[in-house]
Amino acid sequence: MSDTFLTWLPLVSLAGWPSMFGLKHINFLAGNVAGLVYHLSLVPLVARLPGGQEVVMAGYLWLYPDALIDITSINGIGDAVDWPLRMGVHLFAAIWVCGVSWGLGGAMLWIGVPLGLGLGLHAVFGADLPRSRMVLGVFVLPVMSLWLTALAITLWRQGLPAA
Repeated sequence: MSDTFLTWLPLVSLAGWPSMFGLKHINFLAGNVAGLVYHLSLVPLVARLPGGQEVVMAGYLWLYPDALIDITSINGIGDAVDWPLRMGVHLFAAIWVCGVSWGLGGAMLWIGVPLGLGLGLHAVFGADLPRSRMVLGVFVLPVMSLWLTALAITLWRQGLPAA
């Protein structure tokens, strides 16, 4: 894939991200397909963004299993299994977002580290909160949207690190 194409992937992910939340209430299948777009469009970036092996591994341990959870959700696994699994992989999302943000610095650091810490705290302590999804949505929906936008801008300005 060309570097130019890869720099657009955060915006492709961004298109899937809020759509996933909005569509699941209207059309469950479409919402989960949007979730697949959100997760899988970031996969080609994982190894190209800053961070050591641990950060890269965390990226893959978030994105592929969360896409798997989208598929199992489509196939009726149910919330009793789906939600705890999703919370589990969000710990890896937290590590990846923090690691990438730390490596890119600037605005990415100031947006991504709080986002990652919030994701991590929610993954560990949030599943038992009343309205856990709403808590996640109120914080993560806007901040992840901002992070993906900032990532796209950063990649356009700086370019992708060498493969």
